[in-house]
Amino acid sequence: MIRPLIPAGLVLLALAAPLQAQIKPEPPRPVVSQIVQPEAGLGRMLTGTVMARTQISLGFQTFGRIAERPVTVGDVVSKGQILARLDPYTLDEDIAAAEAALTTARAQQVTATNALTRARELQARGVASTARLEEAERMLAAADAAVDSAVADLARATDARGYSDLVAPEDGVILSTAAEAGAVVSAGNPVVVLASTSEIEAVIDLPEELAGLLSIGDRFVVSLRAGATAPVTGELRLVEPVVDATSRTRRVHLTLIAPPPGYRIGSLVQARLSETDPAPLFTLPRNAIRHDGAATAVWRVDPTTRAVALVPVTLDPQGRGPRAAITDGLQPGDEIVTRGVNSLIEGQIVGMREAE
Repeated sequence: MIRPLIPAGLVLLALAAPLQAQIKPEPPRPVVSQIVQPEAGLGRMLTGTVMARTQISLGFQTFGRIAERPVTVGDVVSKGQILARLDPYTLDEDIAAAEAALTTARAQQVTATNALTRARELQARGVASTARLEEAERMLAAADAAVDSAVADLARATDARGYSDLVAPEDGVILSTAAEAGAVVSAGNPVVVLASTSEIEAVIDLPEELAGLLSIGDRFVVSLRAGATAPVTGELRLVEPVVDATSRTRRVHLTLIAPPPGYRIGSLVQARLSETDPAPLFTLPRNAIRHDGAATAVWRVDPTTRAVALVPVTLDPQGRGPRAAITDGLQPGDEIVTRGVNSLIEGQIVGMREAE
């Protein structure tokens, strides 16, 4: 009996069919992504504090013991007002000692002058030697120098007595004190810190990516959080270059233009840009941006099919922080891939999202 021959290919296919039935395709790999929402942006109300643009650390110009310090933290002071006073007893003693030293030096000067006059007369008669005359001249020169030194010492002592009162160089508020009555201080030791009220500003801490969008001269509307005082204009004077390592914020300074008396140092204020953001602002990690020359795009995940699509976006050119500010191309709720953006292809199916 002759059995029909079965092609080897059919046999292999028959054996492979059960194996293929057992092999299941691997599920799409999950992706690290972010659901974007518009930032509150620069159009929101930003909270800050009124501070003095200038703070002065004040101390005495001479050594002494503090007799009194009539001001304390929070006091409003005027230019020329006494902030602290040294005990004048020691200073008066220094003046008396300097006056006595000057009197002694002048007496020695008179004696040296008379001695020189006699030496010249004796030499003219041939009685005194040239060496004696030269010695008398040296003595007078030393006496003259001693008088000059004593005059300078008296002037310093008199000036020091005039420095016994520590006065405010301008209008301001006492921020802190460093020495109490009875303490002995050296020249230059800080006694009080004065915040000048001649020019005040609002200080606000902003997220790094938002601070990078500002330009010097931008104008804000600033108002007190408490009270019915009218709002004022604040002009951006400075964006500090250093980022706070903990909060990742940068401090901005707004000069307040003609603020009314209600804007006191330490008051809480709210500020917003005079012109709010023209479009919603989104931020993403910079490694989520795919660059193709000058063009920039991101991978957006379809929530139904989980397929990715490359979406062109517009970056704010002033953004310099670790997150890119995006002004156009995204919608609230978009799921954007933030890692592995260079390994995806158009239409690729991805798995469930994993947060950063």
